[in-house]
Amino acid sequence: MKRFAGYMLVTDMDGTLLDSGKTISRENREAIQRFVDEGGIFTLATGRIASSVQRFADTLPLGAPAILYNGAMIYDFAEGRVVWQRTLHDAVQPVLRQVMDKFPELGVEIYCGEEPYFIQENRITEKHRSLEHFNRPRTEDWSQLTDPWIKVLLAWEPERMNEVEAFVTQFKEPLTWVRSDDKYLEILAEHTTKGHALEELMRMTGIDVSRCIAMGDHLNDLEMLRRAGVGVAVANAHASLMDVCNRTCKHHNEHAVADVIEWLEKEV
Repeated sequence: MKRFAGYMLVTDMDGTLLDSGKTISRENREAIQRFVDEGGIFTLATGRIASSVQRFADTLPLGAPAILYNGAMIYDFAEGRVVWQRTLHDAVQPVLRQVMDKFPELGVEIYCGEEPYFIQENRITEKHRSLEHFNRPRTEDWSQLTDPWIKVLLAWEPERMNEVEAFVTQFKEPLTWVRSDDKYLEILAEHTTKGHALEELMRMTGIDVSRCIAMGDHLNDLEMLRRAGVGVAVANAHASLMDVCNRTCKHHNEHAVADVIEWLEKEV
């Protein structure tokens, strides 16, 4: 039997697998291939949407569906289809309206369909639009959005986003609020995190939790690292992740995934 048969490695992308230039290093690629060649299952868990992940998925040996939208979706790139999904209830709309009224300069992106709808724009959303090559023009009329909402992304300067995060603590509606970056705060359905999606993915694949290794760097990874058999925080991770992780590894600019695989190769 191959040494990594029955093991699954799930990694976040930005700040973990990807370096600061948003690329996957040769060292990470070679290590991932060794892990897969020895029977391991490798996949991704990211806040990104399918179209944004596709160019990376096409070059990686994914052995299981990927977790997208910070846990709101599990997507099978091999088959090009959604295999599991949680969407927002209509209760999010009045909450979002109150937040937008309080902070009229806040950037707002609503995710439904294949690309996000830009409801309010600022410098952060403009940069996000350019980076991801999103082409939809600004949309102000929510009534146009007939598909279920998967998530809402709020974007602003980090210090202003801290104000928004403090403001939303008053809302008691069944929603999940998660800081996915210093400049992003996201709204997801209740009980929707990368951790909840990881539990579903382990059921789908039959992987035992003790043989599931997850890697991440920010607060949107916290529940996933908590639920994995081995949770690994990269050296550049948010301090809160250190409290729930079994291990740490190198900085994302120092081939963090390769570092974890090299550790596994010594242990298994």
